[in-house]
Amino acid sequence: MEDDFNFEDFLGGYDDSYGDRDPDNGLSKRIEDFQAKLRDNAMREAYDFIEEVGILFWVRRDMYLKHNRKKNILNSMILYFQELEEYEKCAYLVKGLKALESIKQETSNTN
Repeated sequence: MEDDFNFEDFLGGYDDSYGDRDPDNGLSKRIEDFQAKLRDNAMREAYDFIEEVGILFWVRRDMYLKHNRKKNILNSMILYFQELEEYEKCAYLVKGLKALESIKQETSNTN
């Protein structure tokens, strides 16, 4: 079976603009840019999903997921959007953190 995956096409082609100063011909930069693009896409998709279903619904559903896992997800997203200065998204995600803490307190008080 022949593999038609072309690594150069995947990373945007050959770039010799760095010349002799960059022996990998910009490969490291292209990989870094690609990783940043993937991270941005993942964070925005996750945010869009949470916004679509509603932060309070997302926090309360699937309670089999560990409380800390959702907290880590929200904290990571908040830090990411703070870096981009998208504070309205941060405020929305903080609402979810507060709801998680409230749920955690309710469950610890009933035990």
